[in-house]
Amino acid sequence: MVSLPAWLGESERYEPIGDRSSFIERNLAHLGGVLEQVGAPLPITRSPVDRALCAVSPALRIIGVPAAIVCVNATRNMLFAYVMLAVVLVMLAMRPARMIVAIVKPALAVCVLSFILSAPSVLIGQYSAPVRLVVKAFVAVSLVIALARTVPWNRLIAGLKGIGCPDSVIYVCDVTVQFIDILGRSMVSLLDALRLRSVGRDSRKLMSAGRVMGALFLRANTQAKQMAEAMICRGFDGQYRVRREPLATIPNAVYVIVIIAMIAFAIYCG
Repeated sequence: MVSLPAWLGESERYEPIGDRSSFIERNLAHLGGVLEQVGAPLPITRSPVDRALCAVSPALRIIGVPAAIVCVNATRNMLFAYVMLAVVLVMLAMRPARMIVAIVKPALAVCVLSFILSAPSVLIGQYSAPVRLVVKAFVAVSLVIALARTVPWNRLIAGLKGIGCPDSVIYVCDVTVQFIDILGRSMVSLLDALRLRSVGRDSRKLMSAGRVMGALFLRANTQAKQMAEAMICRGFDGQYRVRREPLATIPNAVYVIVIIAMIAFAIYCG
């Protein structure tokens, strides 16, 4: 008779202690998911508004959207802001649900932040200030996001070139948007690897999150050098050459007339 050691008689079932993800890890995961969506245009086939705007030259749209934002924020009479809000809401209603969510969610987030920042003005008698700021913020953010999510990035590059933007600025914008997309997906992958390696209670996740950011920075630096060398090897000399689109078209003419009428109405409203 041989007696077994006590440790051989114990159960081998292992149940790790439950642990919660740290605050910084959850925020990094959310940020990575948001960055992963940058530069990915949404489909516009089911939206009559976006199909009509797609026929307009990107250069004109790049001029028209900032002009609308300046007019909304420069006018003191809220009539113009309410009219632009009605136009934006009608355009949203004519878009598919996925596109509405992609535009409304960040716009509402900016509106909430604007309301929080302007709420103290009520204490000094500026009762309409929060509403004015929220309406103008919603209109401005909705127009910008709709432009970014419905126009492919290569057409935006052509539009920047069409309005005479320097090649150095276009290069910075082009590389930034491409790397935001790549780094967003890299951050999501690194965080998934961190979760898979964190079994049970781990008190060092804050330090691990810092290592994730360090690894992301090193990966970005390496990919930037590789991309610059690859572009030089392929003959890139720092100049963007795009095909010139005809400006004398009916959609462009209608868009210009609408922008001029909008500016005239803003001046009339004051």
